[in-house]
Amino acid sequence: MAWPSGLCPDPRWTCSLWFMNAKERRAPWRTWLLGWFGMLALALLNGAFRAVVTQPLLGETTARALATVILLAALTGYVWWLHRRRPIPTERQAWATGLAWLAMTLTFEFGWGGLVEGLPWATMLADYDVTAGRIWVLVPIWIVLVPVIVRRTQTAVHLTDVG
Repeated sequence: MAWPSGLCPDPRWTCSLWFMNAKERRAPWRTWLLGWFGMLALALLNGAFRAVVTQPLLGETTARALATVILLAALTGYVWWLHRRRPIPTERQAWATGLAWLAMTLTFEFGWGGLVEGLPWATMLADYDVTAGRIWVLVPIWIVLVPVIVRRTQTAVHLTDVG
């Protein structure tokens, strides 16, 4: 439910939160858990771009680092967009969303790699070895933090714009 036409203090805001009852405030869970599939699509597209475009040009290590940075930026933009459409009501829910996304991500990553592709654990864990120049570990860390940071940032923007 959104603000009545013309009553939202700023047209750039998503002003639905103040009109939500308890049931409606719980509804973002559905949006945010399903939102993980959008993140999965971004990650798969990013991986394909790395394999086809950047890796032949830059080599594996540089291409993987660049792909990680690109994915972090893409995830940030996607979560920003998702939060504007369906705000997370509380910081606690933002943390819970990030942790749920982390569990889904690691389950998918290691489930797919181990069960579907038959990769050994050592191969799958190699992407997390920062001593070998791999910075992929930033992605799961960011997946936990980005809902909280975006919520805090957008809340701060709303409070700043009011005054």
